[in-house]
Amino acid sequence: MAVQDEIQLDTHRALFYHWRVWELTGLMRPPGVSRLSYLVYSIAINLVVTLLFPLSLIANLLFTTNLAGMCENLTITITDVVANLKFVNVYHVRKQLHEIRTLLRQMDLRATQVGDPEELSALRREVEIAQGSFLTFARIFVFGTLLSCIRLIIRPDRELLYPAWFGIDWRNSTRSYVLINIYQLFALVAQAVQNCASDSYPPAFLCLLTGHMRALELRVRRIGFGPDLSKEEVYEELIECIRDLMRVHRLREIIQHILSVACMAQFACSAAVQCTVTMHFLYMAADHELTAMIISIVFFTAVTLEVLVICYFGDRMRTQSEALCDAFYACNWVEQLPKFKRALHFTLARTQRPSLIFAGNYIPLSLETFEQVMRFTYSVFTLLLRAK
Repeated sequence: MAVQDEIQLDTHRALFYHWRVWELTGLMRPPGVSRLSYLVYSIAINLVVTLLFPLSLIANLLFTTNLAGMCENLTITITDVVANLKFVNVYHVRKQLHEIRTLLRQMDLRATQVGDPEELSALRREVEIAQGSFLTFARIFVFGTLLSCIRLIIRPDRELLYPAWFGIDWRNSTRSYVLINIYQLFALVAQAVQNCASDSYPPAFLCLLTGHMRALELRVRRIGFGPDLSKEEVYEELIECIRDLMRVHRLREIIQHILSVACMAQFACSAAVQCTVTMHFLYMAADHELTAMIISIVFFTAVTLEVLVICYFGDRMRTQSEALCDAFYACNWVEQLPKFKRALHFTLARTQRPSLIFAGNYIPLSLETFEQVMRFTYSVFTLLLRAK
């Protein structure tokens, strides 16, 4: 049974879909692929998609002359540019991603050696939640891509999937119109895959951290309660748990480094898009343009949910870190050796403050932060309403 658990327990599976996306989009070289061929592939796909697609959106924004069109284009452009910045950040932190993979193997091996069913169940549950978050984002992006295609098909006049500038008179050239839409569809699918991974890997990392904290909490609570254990053996058990705690703290430090820029970019993007969408909504409501109002509401809801998801999983991880601290108080320390109590005392001093992940090393990922973001959004909305 222990051998079977060792084979099955692999918490890095929480990033299985993300890793495949990063391989397909030129960030992580798959095993068995030559370095040169993958480099050529990576440069080609990122020039065609990651660079050219947002540049076409920015160029179109510069040529927009009316306020309604500018608000609509600005919303799309900000979202896409920030998504590409988060994608580039993954390349920047790729060494830390490999380090996490190695660290998780060590922590999985330790959990397998302990062999507690409740610990293993908690870890597998977090893996399922992380994979489920990716699939949820994937369904949303598939739905959005299909809506764009349907909108293009049913419109009586010629339009692009997304407003962009290519320097070609595609309205009067069927060939140019077809080629540009084929390119946009390809780029849109590639960008949707990239964005799906970029939006869902922060919750996945937070799930991993929460799961290993939960497993360690259960492990620590059992210290001193095992039958037929000498006090020296209980002390060694505590030392092993302290080593596990050091691995958890190292995992948190790496995740902090990985998520700091990505989450800060998401907060900035959400604030900018919310303000732009609010202005667009107010002016479109005055013109009674129902379609434009619906699009504004959808964009506003999407960027708000992205922040909510990050803050929820960050708050969930903080709650688990508090439970881990309580676990050291709950172990059977009263009857143990003096050196056990000294080691426990130093450990408690280290775990007094709950662990948090900070966006930009400043903004905590918590539900309180989400509440502040919504208050800021409401303040901007009322200010624009009065100005109008």
